[in-house]
Amino acid sequence: MHVDKFPVVLCNLVAGQNSSTRVLQARPMPVNGLRVRLAWMGKGGMALADQGLVATSGFLVNVLLARSLAPEQYGAYALAFSVLMFLAGLHNALLLEPMSVLGPASYGNCLPVYLGKLLRLHFALTFLLALLPGLGIIGLRHFTSSAMLPSALRGVSLAIPWILFFWLWRRAAYLDLRPGVAVRGSATYALVALLLLAVFYRLGWLSPLTAFLVQAVAGIVAATLLIVSIRPQLGLSSTPMGTVVKQHWGYGRWAVVTALVYWLSGGAYYVIVGTLLQMEDVAAFRALQNFVLPVPQLITAISLLVLPWASARFADQGARALERSIRTIILLFTAAAMAYLIGLILFGRVLMEVVYNGRYTQFAHLLPLLGLPMLFMAASQGPAIAVQAMQAPSEVSLAYTAAGILTILVGVALTRYWGLVGAVLGTLASSLVFLVVITYRYQARLKKASLSA
Repeated sequence: MHVDKFPVVLCNLVAGQNSSTRVLQARPMPVNGLRVRLAWMGKGGMALADQGLVATSGFLVNVLLARSLAPEQYGAYALAFSVLMFLAGLHNALLLEPMSVLGPASYGNCLPVYLGKLLRLHFALTFLLALLPGLGIIGLRHFTSSAMLPSALRGVSLAIPWILFFWLWRRAAYLDLRPGVAVRGSATYALVALLLLAVFYRLGWLSPLTAFLVQAVAGIVAATLLIVSIRPQLGLSSTPMGTVVKQHWGYGRWAVVTALVYWLSGGAYYVIVGTLLQMEDVAAFRALQNFVLPVPQLITAISLLVLPWASARFADQGARALERSIRTIILLFTAAAMAYLIGLILFGRVLMEVVYNGRYTQFAHLLPLLGLPMLFMAASQGPAIAVQAMQAPSEVSLAYTAAGILTILVGVALTRYWGLVGAVLGTLASSLVFLVVITYRYQARLKKASLSA
């Protein structure tokens, strides 16, 4: 993608430097090759720890809410959280993903100025996103009779600017190659959120609304800590805001489509279940998912670290070397997911009874079936990494589109006629379609790359 060079020139003029000099740099790299590898391994370990903290805190928050809230309340929270994740996908497409690419490429000499611009864009965008759940409340009476869902959606409207505020500054830490700063922010977020939830539970204040407000407060505290470390420049600058907006829109407008079809392939099932069934069924669906999600989250975190390596391998050694590496990645990811699935089959019922204090145990028989999409996701991650390494991310969007279409055409019907079992079968079918499409497109790209070599 063409990157406008105008911001780079402006940043250099503001900094009073030529285009080969950076104002913000990572710490100087040691010359010794071993030290370089160790340094990057350390940064990779920090990035993995950061992802692990976020995943663990999300799991613990959901477990605490599932144990504390009535099923209808927890179902309303789970459905509203699915809406939040959809809106977060739009924020990620328009702000975070472009920032990760355009920040180093176009604004490497004036990252503080650029981040100051993004701060303003963040609040403008999240103000608009916060209006959407509020508008959704108006039409709820036509789709659900739940008394809890409007309150939960109000919580999303109030919390989303601050939760995503933390996400923005957590991602910004990676622009300056400081994942350790992101780890401190994630640890702070987890600690504040869990402590406040425990306090609210003891005081009897816990509800879907207050659960979102607690996470908003945690986001404010963690983001404040990150801002102190990252130090964006909030004053006036010579970098035009219109240029930043144009670049972000140019890069992110197609990612918005990907965010939509990605949500349709999985997250939309909470809305489908909440609309066609009961809020208690949404609660059970989320309670089951809590035991399945850790593996996809871990694999995604590892994939973020593997992708740059796979890209370099394809560029240096070609398609066949990449194919051998991807085959190993598929084997490792699938073996890990299979081991976890066997654990769910053997101990899932006992774990659910212990973790949820006896709640939702009647749905434990669905855990193995819900674990199969996790297995398909693990197997599909290798081909997804490969097509991105071959600079064809549109293939991932195509696979998610196929899975999203299946959700609409098949998932809705399965849920309507077979209830919660149908929703689980729908997620299974969507994940299988994604695996088939992404594998086929990977093989096609691999063949094309091999012929052109």
